[in-house]
Amino acid sequence: MHIAGRAALCLILTAALATGCAGISIVRPDTGYAINVEPIPAEGEESGEYVPSYMDSIGNAQFPSSYGGSDGRDGSGEYEIEAKEDTSGIDSLVYFTPEQLNVGYANNAGEYAYEHLTTDYRKVYNQIYLALITMSSNIGLDCLDEEVINRIFNCVMMDHPEIFWTSGYVYTRYTRGDTMEAMGFKGTYTMNSDTIGQRQDAIDYYVTEAVSGMHQGDDYSKVKYIYEYIIKNTEYDLTAVDNQNICSVFINGRSVCQGYAKAFQYLCDRVGIQCSLVTGTTTQDGNHAWNLVYADGAYYYVDATWGDANYRSESGEEDSMPSISYDYLCVPGYEMLLTHFPNAPVELPPCDAIDDNYYVREGAYFTYPNEEGLQAVFDNAYAQGREFVAIKASDAVSYQSVKAYLLDNQNVFRIMGSRKSGNTLSFWENPDSLTISFKLT
Repeated sequence: MHIAGRAALCLILTAALATGCAGISIVRPDTGYAINVEPIPAEGEESGEYVPSYMDSIGNAQFPSSYGGSDGRDGSGEYEIEAKEDTSGIDSLVYFTPEQLNVGYANNAGEYAYEHLTTDYRKVYNQIYLALITMSSNIGLDCLDEEVINRIFNCVMMDHPEIFWTSGYVYTRYTRGDTMEAMGFKGTYTMNSDTIGQRQDAIDYYVTEAVSGMHQGDDYSKVKYIYEYIIKNTEYDLTAVDNQNICSVFINGRSVCQGYAKAFQYLCDRVGIQCSLVTGTTTQDGNHAWNLVYADGAYYYVDATWGDANYRSESGEEDSMPSISYDYLCVPGYEMLLTHFPNAPVELPPCDAIDDNYYVREGAYFTYPNEEGLQAVFDNAYAQGREFVAIKASDAVSYQSVKAYLLDNQNVFRIMGSRKSGNTLSFWENPDSLTISFKLT
């Protein structure tokens, strides 16, 4: 994916220059509620005789190729939907009991998309949610509107990265004559319950290792840690298997944007940070996925994919850039929406706070060319042994002023002093984010 308008320019400035097994328990990371998943044989296979399609003849796991991105595109947000007709009657439909629905209500309370639905739609949400986590077939929905069902399905997937085995769904219209009597639902899956259990074990191991290095702190500190961890431990790869779910990141370490975003969301859930998946498009590349996070009392956007140098290199940008760009860590909506265009199933918040923006929190946010502040940012970066330092301006006018002060007037050389070897300097601009990054060595 190529990012129009944000291609970081690598420039050189010289000092002389003027310019299925029974009992598997699927549990939300932040709740104690669980629903057991019973083994489900594949269609056309007898129970007890089933050999999973993901196993080869000697029992080795053969993971399926990724869906939605297997054609060389980062196909985030694409789910398979199939429609069927049934005129035999509704006797085969199964409806969840009030007790079962109560588990859904308990698990989903507080989820962003869920909380932005009406009471009636929340019931349908819970029916779809329970159908997916139990992998049940012929579940009756209290809704006959196909567009509403699609919207609510996307709400479930927006809230639940732990449902990593779902690639879409099948809905069945139960009709009598010209009258639709009921709607049936079942998910479509990339694996069966045996594989789910195996994958969940591997995911749990990864997540335990990941969060073990997280120090106690405020929400911003946790979000920053997860952002860095995902980027450092994931390679952007359009050919990665399972690249539309968390397995690609947590098991294979290779993914595309939806894998990054769902893995980021899963880790946030694990440490008590409210986080949602956001899908939509970007300035040039079509489908994309990123996150909405609620940190320290306000909403922000996060895009770990665009923060990864591997992604920028894949996009044809300079491969000597900083390995992590913080331009997409806790970004306000008025900035993110210059390049990202959400297509969410529910209304998103304005995201107008900046207190937890990376540059604000790190003291690298400038409204004018503050020499003392700029000196402190560079000094801190050198003291921490960093190879790069980045600063951000508050608006376009301030950006031009800071840029002119540092580059046109070449004050950056004086700020770096004798710590800078040679008389050349590499730097990168992101005009959309109003940031400039400098290589310190």
